Amino acid sequence: MSSSVRTTESSTRRKRWVVRRRAVLLMSLFVIPFAISALLNSYGPLTADSAIRMAFATVAGQTVAIGGAVAALVITVVSRRSIPGVIFFALVAVVVTMYALTVMGSAGELLLDRLDLVAETARLN
Repeated sequence: MSSSVRTTESSTRRKRWVVRRRAVLLMSLFVIPFAISALLNSYGPLTADSAIRMAFATVAGQTVAIGGAVAALVITVVSRRSIPGVIFFALVAVVVTMYALTVMGSAGELLLDRLDLVAETARLN
């Protein structure tokens, strides 16, 4: 009789949807930023609009990467993983944030260079 009670409890309990921290990290570090860059890349001649669009795509992709690294850290902490796991994902979040801020700064410099090139081309024409 006790076995029937166990099966009833386990069958009525809902399965919990689990977010995998590795999947969040991989999607936010590689897949989503690449998709944003591919969608907003300029496949034609360089114009001021396309240069600004590409710079904003870079910043948006890096913002997603930062958010994903922090989300993976939060998932690790909330799921009460071991201390080494929390420390590892905290280090990953710090490294990703520092790298993303560097990439955002270089995107700004690249935007200025591209806008100068567009202006110089317009002057020559």
